[in-house]
Amino acid sequence: MKKIITMLLMSVLALGAMAQSPVYRIGDKYMIDGQMMNKREFKGYLQNTSPEAFQLFHNGYKLSIAGWSCFGVGLAVNSAGSFMIRRYINSNVQKDGVYYIGSALTSAGSSLTVAGITCLGVGYARMHRAANLYNIEKAHRPDLTWEFGVNNEGGMSIAMHF
Repeated sequence: MKKIITMLLMSVLALGAMAQSPVYRIGDKYMIDGQMMNKREFKGYLQNTSPEAFQLFHNGYKLSIAGWSCFGVGLAVNSAGSFMIRRYINSNVQKDGVYYIGSALTSAGSSLTVAGITCLGVGYARMHRAANLYNIEKAHRPDLTWEFGVNNEGGMSIAMHF
């Protein structure tokens, strides 16, 4: 009787420790057990459940914020430089300083915009990998088979194969 109780207790513990629900990503939302979460909520969820996936998601989140910042500043600087070059071209009195400053601003703005797009791509890729890492770590459901039989003492045996 003790063996049966021990086996049943072990099987219940094994089933409880198996897997959590997988994460599904829908655009910039994440769904777990039918509950939709935004990026911040999902980041908090990962912090409590999977430290490795949280670290990867957090790095990607910071990189995407930096990417949006670079992209916005780059567009503004590029617009200012383009405006200065246009003023130089349309002006009757052409000062070379305005043209050179406008060219420098346009080049710097374009570089910042490209850097921002690159940071955005890498940041979002890291956030997606974090969701995949969570699914591999926590939501992988191993194949479980039960085997019933008679042991050498004539009693009933239960075996679980993972």
